[in-house]
Amino acid sequence: MSKKYLNSEKHHKEHSKWDRRGFMKVLGLAGAGSISLGSTNLSVLNSNFITNALSDSLSDRVLVLVRLKGGNDGLNTIIPLSQYDTYVSKRPTLHIPNNKIIKLDDNHGIPDYMSNLMPFWNDGKMKVVNGVGYESQNLSHFTSSDYWATGSTNKSEMISTGWLGRYYDEKHFDFNMNPPEKPIAVQIGSNANLIFSGAQRSYAFAVANESRLERVAERGEFFGLENLPDCTHGDQLEYLRRVTNTTYDYAKVINEAFKNSSDADTYDNEIGLEKQLRLVARLIKGGLGSKIYMVSIGGFDTHGNQSLTHEVLLTYVADAIKKFYDDLNYEGLDSKVLSMTFSEFGRRVKENGSQGTDHGSAAPTLLFGPALRGSGIIGDWPSLDNLNRRGNMYNSIDFRSIYQAILKDWLCGDSEYIDKAMLGNEYDALGLGFGCDDLDIVDYNDLFNYHHPIYTNSANTVNLNLRIKQTHKVNIRIYDILGRHINTVFEGELTNGEHSFPLSHNQGGKISSGQYFYRIGISGGQTLSKSFVVR
Repeated sequence: MSKKYLNSEKHHKEHSKWDRRGFMKVLGLAGAGSISLGSTNLSVLNSNFITNALSDSLSDRVLVLVRLKGGNDGLNTIIPLSQYDTYVSKRPTLHIPNNKIIKLDDNHGIPDYMSNLMPFWNDGKMKVVNGVGYESQNLSHFTSSDYWATGSTNKSEMISTGWLGRYYDEKHFDFNMNPPEKPIAVQIGSNANLIFSGAQRSYAFAVANESRLERVAERGEFFGLENLPDCTHGDQLEYLRRVTNTTYDYAKVINEAFKNSSDADTYDNEIGLEKQLRLVARLIKGGLGSKIYMVSIGGFDTHGNQSLTHEVLLTYVADAIKKFYDDLNYEGLDSKVLSMTFSEFGRRVKENGSQGTDHGSAAPTLLFGPALRGSGIIGDWPSLDNLNRRGNMYNSIDFRSIYQAILKDWLCGDSEYIDKAMLGNEYDALGLGFGCDDLDIVDYNDLFNYHHPIYTNSANTVNLNLRIKQTHKVNIRIYDILGRHINTVFEGELTNGEHSFPLSHNQGGKISSGQYFYRIGISGGQTLSKSFVVR
């Protein structure tokens, strides 16, 4: 990429679009309430489907997504030692010298300025997934971010929902009837991310910097109502502040979690990624109960002067992640937290004329945490000799394989819905080390051999057939697609064995045609749900 292109109208338009739209669409929260006060923000997801689904999760596991904004150069992050000569020839000024590389194994290394990751590697708490990307990589920041957020398979059919949002859409439908008491996902950094957006509306709690989040956590509100001017302007200001405080429903629970914990001495920086992770750790330690956190750090669009910029960024990332896990480890919580880095794309193999690299394709994804049960490399580095016409590598692992593994083996999702979340596609199974067989919980799904609607066409009826393994207190209720309670099918003690209940009929006769959901409530607060159709 030449300096002329760097200053071209096309490049400025792309970055203007990226800055303007940012991630308002990424978590699908455009139009929701937000406050912009600085260069970064926090979002708390309040989706009508996924919030209930994850808040009902029986696992206390946490997923932390670390977004490297701008397209991280994977070749200078995980160095392909098995192709080192080719790597040096294509990057005569940008390659990491041999004496500045720390070996992970004979084929892979990291720059010595990322040495804070070595305790993870040496202790079996780090995995590298090589060559992550997707077919026909789009080199636009915004479009490629949409691919990663939605799991879409092509640009002409870009989906408007996120991979996590889709997973929970059908399982949990009754937000209006059963609102969650805690945020399911917390984002610090960019405005929002489509990853969490389901088919229905979503609401965001957004604060533009870490200091504002800290004030929310300390005070339990966004804006104080004291010392306002005694005039019409003061009255209007009080009204707006009251509305704003009411909009952000989770300020109080964040405040409680914040007060229930304290800061560790491991952190040095009061801004950026380190402070974001410090706040995440404090909310985890305080028992907030959110399942997913997203943090971000920008600056990875290294078209020029990459060497120094990239070194500073990766040093900062490695340091922040180490301090974060040191903090969690002191409280005995590190085994409950899985962290994953991702970026919208990698960089081109060959350096450009501006001592930088241009938009590329495949790049490694890094995972951290004791739950990985051993360090290792998954997949081979793509060939640096066999490149596409733009000089980019071919991806060897589809990023949706990682999503599928996280849904299945970390968040312990229902296999029935994972296929829908992945848009009906089956991706290569990745063994990342963790699984759901060691959860220290009672799985209420295991009370039932099955629960399923059965359609009888001749009588135009729908029955719920289920088999319960042991006697338990159960209620079965029907809701319409707006979450309104239509009928209570059963409430009381249900004995072990097989049972059948009418779904399409109640005491008043057959209910109206349309889509409905049944929800099986179990003593202890857990629920099982599924949709059915009355014709």
